[in-house]
Amino acid sequence: MRLRKNILVIAAVLLLLVVPTIFAQDAEQTQANVTPKVAAVVNGEEISMTELDQFANIRQLMMKLLQTDQEFASVLLQSKPGQEVINEYRKLKVNQLIINKLLVQEAKKKGIKISDKEKEKLFNDQVSALKQQNKLNDEQLEKALAQEGIESLDQYRDVFFERNEDNFLVEKLQKEAVADVSVTDEELKKFYEDNKKQFQVPAQKKVSHILFEDKSKAEEVLKEINKGGSFAEIAKANSTGPSAKNGGDIGYITENQQGLDATFAKAAFALEVGEVSEIVKTQFGYHIIKVTDSKASGVKSFAEVKDQLRKQLLNQKQSQAWSKYVQDLRENADITINI
Repeated sequence: MRLRKNILVIAAVLLLLVVPTIFAQDAEQTQANVTPKVAAVVNGEEISMTELDQFANIRQLMMKLLQTDQEFASVLLQSKPGQEVINEYRKLKVNQLIINKLLVQEAKKKGIKISDKEKEKLFNDQVSALKQQNKLNDEQLEKALAQEGIESLDQYRDVFFERNEDNFLVEKLQKEAVADVSVTDEELKKFYEDNKKQFQVPAQKKVSHILFEDKSKAEEVLKEINKGGSFAEIAKANSTGPSAKNGGDIGYITENQQGLDATFAKAAFALEVGEVSEIVKTQFGYHIIKVTDSKASGVKSFAEVKDQLRKQLLNQKQSQAWSKYVQDLRENADITINI
């Protein structure tokens, strides 16, 4: 344990020596008059190298790499090609940060704000999600926050919006930007006619089964079924599978359905509606299978897919409209990149 701690200390020192820009924020605290290197300027608003490295999680990435493979990390951090790789990553992230800046600027320019009512809902949803995901009650949540240095829910609320308010502004901007996008019935019909292959469905059979661990028990029950016993009631009483409570019903299946045992599927599709199989052995045990309904292969009707198709095409058109909106913002912005 002590050796591991020593290694991490050495790694941290190496990181400090080789990548000083990562810790520019710490330097600023001791040298308040030193202006950090500017990575980019977006419509007059500067993006410092410190802000870029925080956005790109450079510090965390380097520390993880040092802990995972010190030798490789040392080469990366101490060589010119390695520094070039890090800088290429910065260039990728600075373009993402520029887009973020542009969108926040545009939202503020349009006067978009998060109302107190919206903030209340957003924060309540966040707290509920935290409690549900971590299975915490109110008291346990406050203790968990305290361990992170947050003394109260009010303080957490301030931190939450400090970190996320810009994202909420951008979400509202996006909704506004695509609000007028719609899909006509004519567009839906044309897409359906041009892409009917997408809506083809294979033959299906509605199947019930009874699962046994022991073959002799399966043979005994099969005789009872062949004498006219109720398949569903017998399944409830005898099946070891999870479908027992449903009388053995597992719904509609297709012959090549992913995740379905091939032997089981082949046996089921050899049956006509109302027929019961002989005993079928699979990796799960011994089955008695009954087919209760079937559907022929074909193409779903326009009426069947219309609502789903509208959502699909609307999402596509909104995504395209948003991409163009962002692209136009970028093309019309005054941007200088210094890295």
